[in-house]
Amino acid sequence: MALKKLVYLILVFSVTLSCASKKTVEISQKWKGALLLSPEVRLPIIFELNFKAGDSTFILINGSERLTYKIQSGNNNDFKVKLEPYNSELNFTVSASNIQGTWTNYAKSTDYKISFEASESVEKKSINEQGSSLKFQIQFGVGKDAYPAILLLKKENKSLSGTIKTETGDYRYLSGKQEGDSIWMACFDGAHAFLFTALQKGDSLTNGSFYSGNHYKDIWQARINESFELTDPTELTKITSDTLFRFSLMDQNGALIDQTNPIFNNTVTCIQIMGTWCPNCKDETEFLKEIRAKYPEIELQIVAAAFEYEKDTTKVLARIKHYSNSMKLNYPIYYGSSTNKKKVTDVFPDLDRVISYPTLIILDKSGKVKQVHTGFNGPATDEYLEFKKSTIHLIDSLIII
Repeated sequence: MALKKLVYLILVFSVTLSCASKKTVEISQKWKGALLLSPEVRLPIIFELNFKAGDSTFILINGSERLTYKIQSGNNNDFKVKLEPYNSELNFTVSASNIQGTWTNYAKSTDYKISFEASESVEKKSINEQGSSLKFQIQFGVGKDAYPAILLLKKENKSLSGTIKTETGDYRYLSGKQEGDSIWMACFDGAHAFLFTALQKGDSLTNGSFYSGNHYKDIWQARINESFELTDPTELTKITSDTLFRFSLMDQNGALIDQTNPIFNNTVTCIQIMGTWCPNCKDETEFLKEIRAKYPEIELQIVAAAFEYEKDTTKVLARIKHYSNSMKLNYPIYYGSSTNKKKVTDVFPDLDRVISYPTLIILDKSGKVKQVHTGFNGPATDEYLEFKKSTIHLIDSLIII
């Protein structure tokens, strides 16, 4: 049955049933498609459309991750999905068993658009969560632009799942396939569209290409190396002064706040350098929400400093407020500056540099820095639970002093 007819039936049933009973009619369909990064490059995506009277949802599937969004109906078979909390959206048209649409990432610009298409899928996706991981040492790029990473890879038959860790954060939940000696892994989370391709040769991956949306491409290669580790994230950013940590931020009403504000007196403080456009920041934000709920404000203050692409201050403050509401935040986000990392050290002059969003700064009760944690390797990685444990231990130790 064409989806047009199904949507029509939903509307008819919902009106009829609202008069007769409180029951609803549910229709669920799985789809398989691709973002069209170029005429030659397709980034595979898997999603579900769940039509339920009064509460239709669009579910993006990245490996074991399921991201749920509300579907907004338009004219006829036109639909919109706002990919909260990010400033991006999908607009698409359903015709019979096909979908044609566009992803727009407003965080980059109103002109940043990537077409996508999909068809109904009957394929059952299987993710092996219990299997052992292979650990690869990766090099992205060449020469002075090269940087290290770790690929954690699981394989079940032809299906692949895992993640890539870098010194600035992970590439979240990846899934893909191996066909012969060719592999691909991808992730689309509403903020980033990542595609990794390579050839397997023995214990190595060669001829790798990394695509980020339709604006960036890099090369990579990897080999199995179980002993390889990245630089300790607490060693990447240094403090240039051993005095009261300085900063100046703007609240959502345009008022300034700095280190002399009484809320920071004799209180352990976590300062999150982040952006509303950043998936790793979102993952860290979920962790900090847990921490905020664990401690009273008299013992711990948590504040975030957002660095945004948007140049208009009024629009930035509105975006920050929208993000706070969408994320149901229990701690405040202030405005720092633009995303240029040199701007971050203007706002936080006691940092020697900032190389990643997010960066988490933990201050003791006297306002001095006890730790700077660069980047965030989140729940898709093997180190997330240890990070949570060690961070809570540090905060506890500072509170009781």
